[in-house]
Amino acid sequence: MLKQLLFRLRVEEVIALAFLIPTTWLTLAAYVYAREAGVLGPRYPGGVARLVVAVVALVALAFAMRRWPASSLVRGLRETLPFLACILIYTNLHDTIGFVNPHDVHHWLVALDEQMFGVQPCVWAERFITPLRTELMQFFYLNFFWIGPSTSAILLARRRWPEFRAATLGVVLCFYIGYALYVIFPAAPPRLVLVFEFTRNLRGYPMGFSSLSAQAFSLLPVDSRAAFPSLHAAVSTVALVYAWRHVRPWFWILVPFVLGLWVSTVYLRHHYVVDLIAGWLLGPVAVWAAPRLDAWWSRHQRALGYEPARGAPE
Repeated sequence: MLKQLLFRLRVEEVIALAFLIPTTWLTLAAYVYAREAGVLGPRYPGGVARLVVAVVALVALAFAMRRWPASSLVRGLRETLPFLACILIYTNLHDTIGFVNPHDVHHWLVALDEQMFGVQPCVWAERFITPLRTELMQFFYLNFFWIGPSTSAILLARRRWPEFRAATLGVVLCFYIGYALYVIFPAAPPRLVLVFEFTRNLRGYPMGFSSLSAQAFSLLPVDSRAAFPSLHAAVSTVALVYAWRHVRPWFWILVPFVLGLWVSTVYLRHHYVVDLIAGWLLGPVAVWAAPRLDAWWSRHQRALGYEPARGAPE
């Protein structure tokens, strides 16, 4: 019975559930533990509120899919749901990685960067700090939120359903592999680990992108452990690959934003260079694995008499 229910879903939806269920439990357990320990800060309990919103949204979508299965709006929501699930799980993991695995590895990442470059790249980059450059780097860093789904969005707008779903699956699989590695290799970013080695502040302009970025980071826990691998590098690489394959003009538009994003992660002290290298390796792995995983899932769906997903119909 459970097998039949699972194979009615798309593979990316099952993967999302596989991550959502344990991260939901961890968020609730961490919340209870933090309350009992008296360390419940203003940034921590947001995970529970996110869960409530997510559950309500998922129940509403499930009801809509049963009530109005032919609705283009409902189908469109289902197509974009994998990205929304990624965001939810990411924010919950930010709250709970240290709770799940307290064995940090960032000291190894610091040592690897030192061994490869003879310096800490984030510290070395201080010589280039100016308010204008900081604003530019903050601009590139904030672009990550649209770079990942951008190729999929173009394919969706063009109603190229098979290509859209291929690109979407590749991106979300990259996210989920990265999430698993976050838990296996918990690592705090340089801005937290090397704080006493920095001698210059990353000050921008009062009304600039740096102010917007500071507001976004104020929502994250102060003990973030989501540095290795860099999903900024991995997901943007995947977006580039699918843009090259399916929307070649968009690839050339995307390149400068992606290069700027990579540089910004080091300049702004969010990642070690070894994080980026791991991300550049993870991206091709996700691109290689996504169609094979989907083909395997489709074979099992056919064996059970279900029609494999091909994206929304024309």
